[in-house]
Amino acid sequence: MLIEISQIPPEGMDLAVPEVSLDLEGSSDVWASPATVGAALRFDRSGRGVVVSGTFRGGIQLVCSRCLEPFGFATEEPFRLYFETARPGRAEEQQELTDDELDVTYVEEGRINTDDLLRENVLLSLPVQPLCREECRGLCGTAART
Repeated sequence: MLIEISQIPPEGMDLAVPEVSLDLEGSSDVWASPATVGAALRFDRSGRGVVVSGTFRGGIQLVCSRCLEPFGFATEEPFRLYFETARPGRAEEQQELTDDELDVTYVEEGRINTDDLLRENVLLSLPVQPLCREECRGLCGTAART
């Protein structure tokens, strides 16, 4: 869903994003299916940009890093992001970002794509080493040799 920054009223705007299937893009040995993601979002104008805050909830089938079996993973986390319109300067110019600019997401064409926002938050919430259960013993040595 695309949100036009110019259409966000000065008093802000709330948006409930119903659960949808969201492709995390790219191939991965970590997940076995698209994610199911929904969110409660709040858009507030701030300076030259927009603060997007809220909570997302999602579920996905991950692949256990020990036994390689798929298992369900659910998450619900708050987030807060700052968006500004595209940074001044030509796109082909390479410029070093300041520390303050590293915390800003720049949008082009004055639109925020909620799918991209949710995709990024789901990917950041995934465990580095997914385990189906803490006591998973992994692949059997005998099965690995056959």
